[in-house]
Amino acid sequence: MNGLATLVATFFYTGFFPFAPATFATAVFLALYLLIPGGEVLAHWAVLVATAIISVPVSTRVERVRGKDPHCVVIDEIVGMQIVLVAAQPTLAGVAVAFLLFRAFDVLKPYPINRLQALPGGWGIVADDVLAGLYARAVLVIISLATNLLGSFS
Repeated sequence: MNGLATLVATFFYTGFFPFAPATFATAVFLALYLLIPGGEVLAHWAVLVATAIISVPVSTRVERVRGKDPHCVVIDEIVGMQIVLVAAQPTLAGVAVAFLLFRAFDVLKPYPINRLQALPGGWGIVADDVLAGLYARAVLVIISLATNLLGSFS
């Protein structure tokens, strides 16, 4: 079971990338989203809900083996990026801005994102990325109301 949890929590081992594994995993997710025909299904509501539900227990399991909030656990980044893109119709520029905004909120962790990591186990791993995704999405909704260059996020 630890092998399956590791496979999922590391987003098919992308979390073991030697530097910036969270950014790398997010970029891999976006490449799949953009390049695979029908890839937008990766940000469908049903897929988002399923990923979010499974992310907490697999993150908890891997954390027990590898220590507090291990860098290899990147399924939380996938959930956050799914939140940014769910039901959106972004342009290529919109996907790029979504990526940059999500990574910025995830790295900078403005209040209260920074407090969510204190939650126990997988909850702390995943919750901050959920809120970073919501922050990024909110910014994109506002921008998309002013211009259609990024596509639709509302």
